[in-house]
Formats: sequence, C-alpha cells, structure tokens
Amino acid sequence: MGQWGKLPLVVRVVITVGVVAMVTGCGSAGIPGSAALAGSASAGTEAYVCNFGYDDQPGMTIVALDLATGRRTGSVTTGSLPSAVATTPDGRLLLVTDQGDDNLAVLDTATDSVLARIPTGVEPDAVAVSPDGKLALVANIDDDTVTPVDLTTLRAGRPIAVGARPDAVAIGGPAGRTALVADLKANAVTPVDLATDAAGPPIAVGAEPDAVAIGGPAGLTALVANLGSGTVTPIDLTTLRPAPAIAVGIGPTALALAGGSGGLGGSGPAVGSGPAVGSGPAVGSGAATAWVTAGQDLVPLNLAAATAGTPIAVGHLAEAVAVDRAGRTAWVAGQDATVTPVDLATRTPGRSIPVGGRPEAIVIPPPRR
Repeated sequence: MGQWGKLPLVVRVVITVGVVAMVTGCGSAGIPGSAALAGSASAGTEAYVCNFGYDDQPGMTIVALDLATGRRTGSVTTGSLPSAVATTPDGRLLLVTDQGDDNLAVLDTATDSVLARIPTGVEPDAVAVSPDGKLALVANIDDDTVTPVDLTTLRAGRPIAVGARPDAVAIGGPAGRTALVADLKANAVTPVDLATDAAGPPIAVGAEPDAVAIGGPAGLTALVANLGSGTVTPIDLTTLRPAPAIAVGIGPTALALAGGSGGLGGSGPAVGSGPAVGSGPAVGSGAATAWVTAGQDLVPLNLAAATAGTPIAVGHLAEAVAVDRAGRTAWVAGQDATVTPVDLATRTPGRSIPVGGRPEAIVIPPPRR
C-alpha cells in the first residue's frame, strides 16, 4: 500500500463493510475525454492511475494518461479509495480494488463503463490476473484473505486464508496457476495453488513485503519488494525457494518489469531485454531487468547478476511504477499527486503530469484485442 498507507487508521470517514456498491455506476457519458481514453486503450498507449487519496479525503477516480502525448485524457469513478489496478491480457477489462467499498470494480476499456462491482473481503488492497485472463485474485488486507474472482462470470469464490495483512499479489509459475501473496505483517509471502485454492506454507522474505511481480522465462521468477528492510527478494516459483535479498534503498514500494505492463502487485509478463541504463548494470543483450521505486529513486535491477544499479532520482516520493511495452520509459506515480516519465536510456525524468489525489497504483494495459 505504500510508505504511509501502513499507519493505523484512527478515523475512517467511509465505513462500508459488507456494502456491495456505494456509488452510482459510471459509463462513458459525461466523462471528460472518454472517447480519447477508449481510443488510447485500444492502441495500448494508455496508462491508468488509481487516485487513492487519504481516509479523511478518499479518492474516487481512475485517471487515464495518454502516453504518446503525456497528457491526462479522462477519468472514471469506480468507488471509494481505489488502491490497486490490473488488466486482463487482452486489454479488454480493467480491474480496480475499491478499498473503501470492499469490492472489485470491473471496467470495460472500450466504453469506460463499470460492468460490475464484486464483493470481496475487507479492504481489498491488491489484485492480479492469471495469464489466461480467466481469474483474478484480490488481496484483502484487513481480514487476512484473498478472494478469487471468475472473470467469465464476474462472480467471487470462497475466500482463502493467507498470512497477516496481505497487501500485494501476483500470479505465474508453472502453468500460470501459482499465486504469491505478500503478507506485510508476517514478513513472508504465501503461495496459493489456484487449481485447488489451497494456501501453502509461508516463504520467509524481508521485513514488510509490499509488492510482488512475476516474470522471467515462462513466468517462473518472482520478485518481492520488502518495504521495511530496503531489499528485493527473488523467489524461484518451481521450487518456491527464496534467493538472497538484493539491497535497493529505503522503503521499496513497487516493482515493474522491463517491457511489461507491471505495476504494484500485478502479474507481469515475461521479462524482456531493455535499453542500457547509464552507469547501472547493462540490461541489453538478453539480460532481464526490473525497476523498483525506493524513496525518491527509481532503481534498476539486473536479474541475471542479482545486483542493483545506480538509482535515478525522480524528484518526489515514489509510490508505484509501470514500464511501457517497448521498455523505454518508466512512469512513476508519486505521492505529490503526479506521474513522472523517466527515459530509461538517458536516465532523465521528464515533466511531471498532475493527476490529483494521492496516486497509489499505475498500470499500462496491452493493446485491446
């Protein structure tokens, strides 16, 4: 949930346990720039940002950015405190966890309309989609469960118990049927077999795991960002064994994989080659690369060498990151209510784009097909 989202919730303006839908559905009518938003989504040049806000000023919108122009193109109201966002592999559905409403909103990217609001557990904080696009898994931070959602019927299944304070999730592994759930207060991740909906023994990682991404050949490598220990822990999904942690800097909150739609807690595609990264590790010639937000920096990771490169100063406290599909630009959502593009070849941040609220998550869907 980010560096400040872990503070105790002393005052809650919105108390919606058990509420299915708190706001009226929002279609494309009356949404500024909705035609441009849908057009960009079709071309795969759109990023979506969750404006989470704060408990005393809850965010309500998902903001769309046209990556070609670097401009905000519209917004969609989904519900209270949108905390995470993911997309199906065909780019047709956008999934948003509305933490203040205890539900998962499902949007059609062609019309920007909310197709369904599906009840989850208490305070859903992360969502991931299976590689075949048929299943979503929602991590419920306040009741220590994950909720499977059938994306063909848009119905929730029985909650699965995991560890304490689950706040990130990714799906991959053999046959794409393994989920890893980051248990913030257990300093561990819980593997879940999605064929049986059974949780396995927890895997010890660093302190306060806060983000998970999956990539590598056949999606068999997971990366866990440990907020409290300033490290990233790789995990082999064939053996479910962790490798030695990699130091990345203060307070890592998000991971993205080069050439993927990655973002907070999402299930990333296979890691591809990226451009060279200045004085950091070379990431061309087939080397797998990940990018980590840590404090005010964007940190490159060479996965083959298991080393971190020279940090890129973003200029504000970073919360989430997504890398475009060409692997050329990282889009960093910051707690100063902006998204900043970073040229990964020149290591240069561009002009920040105001998005409002407090951005909590960002995703770049693939071209809609």
